[in-house]
Amino acid sequence: MKPEPRRRGSGKQGSPAHTTADSTPTLGAAILAMSPGAALDELVGRSVLGLAQPGRPRGLSTTWDGARQVVAGLTKLGCFVQVQIHAGRSVCQVMRVLEGAAVAKQLAHAEGAEPPEAVAKAAAIACLQMQPHLD
Repeated sequence: MKPEPRRRGSGKQGSPAHTTADSTPTLGAAILAMSPGAALDELVGRSVLGLAQPGRPRGLSTTWDGARQVVAGLTKLGCFVQVQIHAGRSVCQVMRVLEGAAVAKQLAHAEGAEPPEAVAKAAAIACLQMQPHLD
């Protein structure tokens, strides 16, 4: 009698190891961990505003004018933006009303030390959530 070969993996055949949906929480956590500045500005510039010129300082995550640009980009995408300013921290929520629905879906919730940081992080996460997922 021959011994049975050992099975490797989870035992589920035909299922992919990871999907885009699995990576979304990890990417969201990475965005929340980013500091305001050039890297976050570039991410937001590309994902929200569609800017193609990398490396140019924009102040999207550090200035009120930058936050205004990000909010304008989100509203063009059909999103609602709420910002709460507290002592020492700010919170931003991005929501979108789905077609045919009477209620808004929350796409992102982010905190930052200053409002532009919170807006930039929430915007990047919202755009990530709006991307179609591969099944």
